[in-house]
This record gives sequence, C-alpha cells and structure tokens, in this order.
Amino acid sequence: MIYLLAFLCGFILDFFIRDFEKIPHLVRFIGISVSIFEKLFRKVFKSNIGLLFSGLLIVCFNIFIWGGLAYLINSFVYRINILAGFVIESFLFFQIFAKASLKFESMKVYYAIKSDDIEKSRKELSMIVGRDTDRLDYEHIIKAVIETVAENMSDGVVAPWFYATLGIIAAVFNNRFTGLILVLPIVYKTINTMDSMIGYKDEKYFYIGKAAARLDDIVNFLPARFSAFILLFVIFIISVTKNNSIIFTRSLKSFVKYRYIHSSPNAGQTESIIAGFLDTKLLGDAFYFGKLVKKRSIGDGNTKVKADDIIAVNNIMYFAYIVLLIINLIIGGIICFIL
Repeated sequence: MIYLLAFLCGFILDFFIRDFEKIPHLVRFIGISVSIFEKLFRKVFKSNIGLLFSGLLIVCFNIFIWGGLAYLINSFVYRINILAGFVIESFLFFQIFAKASLKFESMKVYYAIKSDDIEKSRKELSMIVGRDTDRLDYEHIIKAVIETVAENMSDGVVAPWFYATLGIIAAVFNNRFTGLILVLPIVYKTINTMDSMIGYKDEKYFYIGKAAARLDDIVNFLPARFSAFILLFVIFIISVTKNNSIIFTRSLKSFVKYRYIHSSPNAGQTESIIAGFLDTKLLGDAFYFGKLVKKRSIGDGNTKVKADDIIAVNNIMYFAYIVLLIINLIIGGIICFIL
C-alpha cells in the first residue's frame, strides 16, 4: 500500500503544482545521460550502420541505468527508512508527470496571444514544440499549442500513469513485483526523453535516433489508445452536461476517420478527438529546422480556433486526470479488500 500511496501522492501533487525550476529534475538528468552517450558514440561510429548500432546502445544503456536506479530506490531506500523511501518515491512520481507544467507553459503562450504580442507568442511556443515558430501567425500558434497539449496527454500523463498502474496490478498478484511500480514509469520516461532528444527524421538523427523512435512508438501504443478512450469518455460527459450530443458524435467521428493520419501511430489518437471537439482542422504543413514538412490535416471542421480554446483543451485534460485518479482509488480499494 505504501507504494500505491507514494504514487497517488506524486500524481496528486502534479495536479496542483508544476515542476520547480531550481530543483534538479529527473528528466534533465536523463537528458544529460543521453547527450553524453550520443557524443561518445558519434566519435566511435561514423557509418550509417554504426550510427544505427550506437542508437541501440544509447537506448540499452539508458534503460539499464535509470531502470536500475529506480529498482535500487524501491529495493533499498525503503529498507533503510520507510519515510525517506516514501518521500523520495513520491517526489520521483511527481516529476514523472507533466500536466501542471504543460498547462503552465501553454498558458504562457495564451497570455502572450491575449496581449497581442506575436513575437513573444512565438518564443513561448518554441519552448514546447519542435517545429520552427518564427513564421507562424496567431491561428497556427494556437493550433500548435492545442496539438501539443492533446499529444502530451498521453506522453506526459496517461503513459506514465499506465505503466505505474500496471506495476501496481502486478504487485497485487506477487509482492516481488512492487519494484515495477516505479521502474516501469521511469523506464518509460527514459524512452520518451530519448525519443524527444534524438528521435528525429532529419539527416543528423535519422540513424542514431531510429531505435529510440521505434521503441517510443511501441511503449506508447497502448497508452495512446487508452488516452483516446479516456478523452472520449470525458467529452461524452461534457456533451451530456451541455445537452449537446453533437460534440461527442463529432469527436468520435473525427477519431475514427483521422486517428492514423498522423505520421506517428500514436499522436493522432488524441489529436483527432480534439480536432472533432473543436470542429476544426489540426496539423498541416510545418517547418522543422528550416525545411518544410508536408502533413495532412486532421479534422473536417472549418471553425477558426481562438485563444480560449487553449483553456478549454487544458480543462479537458484536467477532467481526464480526475478520471485516472478515480480509477486508482478504485484499485486501491480493491487492494485493501484483498489484503
């Protein structure tokens, strides 16, 4: 139960508090590790095959390091002091999730837009997206924020929740699996961080980042689809409370039609739903590192997005957060009953 309580504590903290900028963050340390291995292997391997192999090594070494560290925390810190183990594990879970920080960063773009400062809007947007932002107008800035929030519902919230919950369920059947409650989400976060750093398709990262990109697609496959299910459930509740079934119907149709349009097999799962919810089109062509990348649009609607849609999408994500918390409380109740 103490592992479950630590998980819930970290999860709830992220509901209210964003990451502290001056406190060391797990993802930053993972990022440093990825950079060190990348620089090292680029000096050793020069050919395309060599870079493919070095990308695989980067993935393996980082999973071993950070998964091993998570296992050591679960295995030994609790034996030394239960309270210290609980506090450390709660803090790590808090850092694994990214909802409050994502809302904070997306709202910085929102406020820049509301103040009619296009340059500041582009600058703030560049902190949360990988595309070039220096030529975007307000409409495309808003769409980029909405897409990022929708996609990161899975990457930043549901996926780490999914793997931590999977560890909890495994531990119920056998207490030797209690370490998985922390190990699985940290390993996921490691994979996701590697993908965000080197998983690009440009000339520099195409080979060295392929292993990280493919593994990220694999580990996000189930969480992305579960995210879509949760998102549709939330929108269904919204449509019922507003007595407007069109909202849910439109979201569901967009999901069925456009969930695989995205170049990623997972990102389109949630973005297609949000496009239907807002009755608009998302994605489309974008510039990356100065090069135009052609993309198909997601959604059938022609409604022009507005800044307040950023708030609406963030609110939907918070409703989804509450649904996930309720699921965990139910699981906790079942565990108490079993014990």
